[in-house]
Parts: sequence; structure tokens; C-alpha cells
Amino acid sequence: MNLDSYQALRNRAATIPLEGRGFIRLGDEDRVRLLHAMCTNAIDHLQPGEGTKALLLNDKGRILAEFAVLCRSCDLLLDTEAATRELVLNHLDHYIIMDMVELEDLSDQWRVMGLEGPLAADLLVAMGPALPSVDFGHLPWEDAILANNSFTGGPGYRLYTPVASAAGWTRRLRDAGFAACDEATADVVRMEYGRPRHGVEYSVQHLVHEALLLDYISFTKGCYLGQEIVERVRSRGNVNRLLARLVLNSNEIPVPETSVMVAGAECGKVLSAAYSPALGKTIVWALLRAEQAQAGSSLHILGAEATLASPGRLA
Repeated sequence: MNLDSYQALRNRAATIPLEGRGFIRLGDEDRVRLLHAMCTNAIDHLQPGEGTKALLLNDKGRILAEFAVLCRSCDLLLDTEAATRELVLNHLDHYIIMDMVELEDLSDQWRVMGLEGPLAADLLVAMGPALPSVDFGHLPWEDAILANNSFTGGPGYRLYTPVASAAGWTRRLRDAGFAACDEATADVVRMEYGRPRHGVEYSVQHLVHEALLLDYISFTKGCYLGQEIVERVRSRGNVNRLLARLVLNSNEIPVPETSVMVAGAECGKVLSAAYSPALGKTIVWALLRAEQAQAGSSLHILGAEATLASPGRLA
């Protein structure tokens, strides 16, 4: 972790190169109908310049992928993790039967960059663009697209630029006062803000309710793949395990699959961990038995005490 970059991202403003992310275009007349029927959130109400976040589930209700949707007048753009780029393309393509939908992978033609930190909005305004004010709102900015979408969960935006102009945009942002921050360092700040990430803290092994991602779900939109399981879990009102963020009273970083203990017995497993310089302690994401995923549980990892973290940014 680069400490200077870490401080810049937490306290000022920095760019985060989000390398290799999937950037997928859905065009033609049935694009909205298809995506609305396939993902967990409502797509059919979106107007140009608006957006949302959504999940793709399999028929067992497990989480295949997470993505942002940007609605434009002639198409929809999906921004997803690098590891799920091909999965999202193939999954949607599999369900195009009689639909008029054009799928196009733009990932190699565009670059994605986070513009984040408490001063990010002020620096952007000084550069001239209007800022999208609502979550996942987006506006054109010269040859790029500026979206209200944060990687860390803190104040921030996302810039989509054609490959040919990406280096020029980076220079302009640097001249405007944005520091450089690598993705690994940004991941520490993401954990401090408490934003879980697909492929790190949750995956196809997990249900939506286990990962506490109910804000990705529209419960009024009608059918989608995996909805039956989502509704069944909701009607029963409980799951056996839950994703939890813990603060470990140690600077040791436990590896994934390390046991979380309560009263000498295992109650869960570590999913990810990172040392937080601001806390002077380690932040841990773990999947715990539901009864232990609450304040007051006496948890230990590698012999050190772990407590449930409060919501929001730590320190």
C-alpha cells in the first residue's frame, strides 16, 4: 500500500485506474425488456442520464455478477468487474432468443477511472463539467462519460474514456490536482467505508440476503431469474449466515479461510482483510453464523479480539 496515495484518497482527491473492467453495450429495441427481465433491479423506468445498480443471479438465487447500468437514449451501458465481463456477456447472450438486442463488448475500447475523495467534486467543477447529482446519474463530458458512481463507497465519480484519449485525461486530472492511487490502495479505503465487492467479499457462493445486498433488489418489478429464491428467503425471514465487517484488535492480516472463533468454537471464515493505517488495526470481512453477526458477540481471529464494525467509514 502506498501511504501517500492512501492519504490523498481519504483526505483530498485521487484517480483510481480500474483496469480491465467490463464495459458492455446493449442496443436495439428490446434492450430494456431483456435486461429488466434478467437482473434484480428495475430497469424499465430509467430515463436517459439515469442509472442504477443491479445483480445477475442464477436459478439457485446465487450472485453471478454485480454491475452498474447507465441509461442513454439509444442504448444501455453496463459496468462490471473484470472477472465477470465474459460471464455477463455470455449470460445475456444465452437468453436472447427472439429479442431484438445487440450486445457489444466495449471493454477494450474504453478505460474506466475512479475520481474520488472529499475534494473530488470541487476539483471537477473547476475543470468545467456539470456533475451528475444522483447515484449512477451520468453526463457526457467531451468524448468521455462522467458518472456518479464510487468504487470505495466514499465521495466519488467514475470517468469512462476512449482508449485513445485516456492518457490525455489522466494528465488533465493530474494538472487539476488529483493524485494517483493504485487499486490495491483504494481497496483498503473501500474496506474502511464498508463497501463489499463481488469476487472478494461475496460471489456465486452467496445469496443476496447473506451478502446484505437488498438495496440491489426491486421487490415490485416482477419476475427475473433467481427471484423465486429471493422471495422464499425473504418470506422465511432468516438466513443461517451473514456477511459482517469486523475490526480486529491487531495489525496482523489473516488470510481468507482463517477461522473466526466464539467461545473456542468456529463460527465463520475470513473472506478478506486489510490493515487500516487510520485505525492502526485490521479490517476483516467474514461470513459468520447469523447469531454471531451482531454487536456484542465475543469474537476472536488468530487469538486477537474482533468486534463488529459500525456502518460507514471507520476513523
